[in-house]
Amino acid sequence: MRADIAELFELDPALTHLNHGAFGAVPRVVREAQDRARARIESAPMRAFRDDLPGAIAASRERAADFVGVPPEAAALVRNVSEGVAVVLQSLAVGRGDDVVVSNHGYPTVAMAVRARGGSAREATFHLHASTADIVAAFTEALTPDTRLVVIDQITSATALLLPVAEVAAAVAPVPVLVDAAHVPGALPGLDVEALGVHYWVGNLHKWVFAPRSAALLWVDSARRADVQPLVTSWSHGERFPASFDLQGTVDHSAWLALPDGVDFWHRLGGWRNVQHNADLVRWGAHHIAGALGTTSEPSGIPSAPCMTLVPLPEQAAATPEGAEALWQQLFAAGFIVPAVSFAGRGHLRLAAQAYNDEDDYARLAATLVSLVGRA
Repeated sequence: MRADIAELFELDPALTHLNHGAFGAVPRVVREAQDRARARIESAPMRAFRDDLPGAIAASRERAADFVGVPPEAAALVRNVSEGVAVVLQSLAVGRGDDVVVSNHGYPTVAMAVRARGGSAREATFHLHASTADIVAAFTEALTPDTRLVVIDQITSATALLLPVAEVAAAVAPVPVLVDAAHVPGALPGLDVEALGVHYWVGNLHKWVFAPRSAALLWVDSARRADVQPLVTSWSHGERFPASFDLQGTVDHSAWLALPDGVDFWHRLGGWRNVQHNADLVRWGAHHIAGALGTTSEPSGIPSAPCMTLVPLPEQAAATPEGAEALWQQLFAAGFIVPAVSFAGRGHLRLAAQAYNDEDDYARLAATLVSLVGRA
């Protein structure tokens, strides 16, 4: 670990953290800003909720929209992508008899949310080395006359692939498209949400933008904003989107209030230069580990995400969910935070890189893996 950068966070120094993409890591200064926000509210709760929070939340929301590159009137703050998905399903009144297309690479709670409303989640299935044409075909073939929504991950969670969102959206039109962009803000350069041709887009800000957890941004295209309402009816009811999402009762708003501090930290750490550093580092780590294991780290289809990638393990290692769980526990016991992933009957590691990592982290992981799973 890079000690000069790691000391800016509150991560356990006894562990090697190679999974920033899962829950992020809140920098010390951002946690302190969140603590100050809580203290301000507690110093005069009536004044805070009645007078101060509306303007402060609006300012944070506008800062987040500016960071993502969307108009402030087009994006609402939500707690996380799961909440954003639920909001969209509610706005479309998805229920019994309705189909929603997801993918076999998608985050599982999206399909759970569809089924919880009585709908059916139909999988667009494609393999790890699929081409853009393969992925477009998988989504179009999953459509039915009852399809109400298509959900596509811009960066897949388990498999760290960068999916061709614009191409899929064009192919499934006029069916509305929701983009699960949980891993996108602060990690994917050149983002242009409005050019994707989609209808909804929601991304977490606690992963790569260093905001406290419970901060995400939901963008909605202009034709659909009037139908999008928060899950909780409270004091913002009757306001136009996105202000209608700002005040939903006496929840803890401190993550939203400290969101600008996370954006500031992202810039101080190097902004897109740091993202490129992370991308180069995770590719080096993947190549080194694959070489040690005798597997390959190079995807042969669409690209991996900038700051995350998969490394195939030797045959049979972590090939089942149970095996992946066992390897995760073994790696944790050896001092590593890195997930093992079982996908389509093959085991992988999903690596991530952040500024606090260095090449030695991946070299030590490679040596540990060889001792645990051997070579191919």
